[in-house]
Amino acid sequence: MEEAAIRRARRYEPSIVGAASKHGVDARILWVIAYLETRFNPVLVSSKGARGMMQFMPDTARRFGLTDPRDPIASIDAAASYVRYFGKRFNRADLILAAYNAGETAVEAYLTGRPIKVGDQVINPKGVNTGGIPPYPETRGYVSRGLRLLEQLRQIGILAATRTPASNDDSMQNKVEARSTGVIRKSIRADIRSEERQSLRRSIYFVSVKEDR
Repeated sequence: MEEAAIRRARRYEPSIVGAASKHGVDARILWVIAYLETRFNPVLVSSKGARGMMQFMPDTARRFGLTDPRDPIASIDAAASYVRYFGKRFNRADLILAAYNAGETAVEAYLTGRPIKVGDQVINPKGVNTGGIPPYPETRGYVSRGLRLLEQLRQIGILAATRTPASNDDSMQNKVEARSTGVIRKSIRADIRSEERQSLRRSIYFVSVKEDR
């Protein structure tokens, strides 16, 4: 992890924890998305027009009630709502990351193995089933890096997963944890140096959130 990004993260970690608790998602996933998207830079604008720390496109920002993507606190809250939606739809941490990068329609197309037409474009025209991860180099790299970061946070034992507010969502959260951990252990062996541990211990808050019934 980049030390400068970890230092920037400190300012936003309380907001990440609060948004994760509010929307019942894993705070670690929000942290990882913020790191992957912008390294916690709230003013970044991509070449495609995505804005802010969590990189919202205009249509998606409107969909989740985000009026100013440059506002990092509001952006984090909208991203938490977005992640909750993905979690309910796909039930897997790797697919949450893939959907954040490539869009939920792409994940749906490659999860079901069927073509889906969006405007003039056809996603997955050959009807390939990849298990849900679109075969785009950028998305595959994004998911791989994201899972590695999640594993690092788990191994260090900080930033515990929050629970969803609805009690019947507990099993979903457990499945997300189990699935993502299995994917990581099969494909990635994270090399965590002692100095990284120290940096993260200084930076990221440990969270224990009770379920809101």
